[in-house]
Amino acid sequence: MIGLVAVVIAFTGIASAMFAQSTPDFLFMSYNVENLFDTIDNPQKNDNEFLPSAKREWNSYRYQKKLTNISKVIVAAAQNWHNPDVIGLCEVENDTCLRDLLHRTNLYKLHYNYIHYDSEDARGIDVALLYNEETFKPLTHSPLRVVFDDKNRKTRDILYVSGIMTATKDTVHIFECHFPSRRGGQDVSEQYRMVVAQCVRMHIDSLFAKNPNAYVIVSGDFNDYPDDRSIVEGLQAKKVGTDCEQCLLSLEDKKAEGTYKFQGQWNFLDQAMVSNRFLKDYSVEYAVLQNDFLLDRSAKTGETTPRRTYQGTFYKGGISDHLPIIVSFKKQVVR
Repeated sequence: MIGLVAVVIAFTGIASAMFAQSTPDFLFMSYNVENLFDTIDNPQKNDNEFLPSAKREWNSYRYQKKLTNISKVIVAAAQNWHNPDVIGLCEVENDTCLRDLLHRTNLYKLHYNYIHYDSEDARGIDVALLYNEETFKPLTHSPLRVVFDDKNRKTRDILYVSGIMTATKDTVHIFECHFPSRRGGQDVSEQYRMVVAQCVRMHIDSLFAKNPNAYVIVSGDFNDYPDDRSIVEGLQAKKVGTDCEQCLLSLEDKKAEGTYKFQGQWNFLDQAMVSNRFLKDYSVEYAVLQNDFLLDRSAKTGETTPRRTYQGTFYKGGISDHLPIIVSFKKQVVR
């Protein structure tokens, strides 16, 4: 297994130095990959922007380059030769994209499989989960569909997956999310993110009712900041250090400016929260991945921005307009 990882890292020439060099028991990653579409028209979805005939000229070459770039990001998240065990993805069109990512890039040398459900999102962008079959064993998984009062309004499903972390034999419950966008303005759209957040929280409360010590991870692109209502009131997430039971704690990377840049300002749309039990039983480290190849740097100001695939309809050849987040878990030894 280590040999395979070494081959991939040698090929890409990149490795992460975000954490102390200790091997985690479980390594989690979440990443909005910015419009991972195939090149085939789906008449049931509004994917017309990402076709060879569209203004973006989304073709097989550009598609394959994006797949290769995403695979390099996944390898770059490795900690001490340990690749991510589970990877939550946002903005994936379909399972064709996932199969191509796992079999048409150097990830084919590893042991990843995927979990994905088609949602009702109008553009057809969904959340998905990749997992290493050797280090994570899924038990149950399902899409949690969100229904608004306005039945014509659709959004991405929440992806719920439970499974066993094989290194520790503990069961973890994962909720990968992509909350509704801020289109129309933050104030107008906030109500929809609140509905999704409350849906997630309801399912978490059901888990806690059965097992107050459940290990829970909530992650993804929330289209809100850590202090916004959908996070603080909807998910009821609290700051690390809060004395609470059966609660979610928001992880923070104080060395990072953000995961997404809008109108020149960095912010944290991409976040991860864990149940308080995790922080009692595990050493948990969190970081925004900020490798140079993920960023464009201004020659004039030195300021950075994510190296995205498109700027409007102009093809830049980058990876994503978001930066990935990674969480490392190491179970503490009870003496």
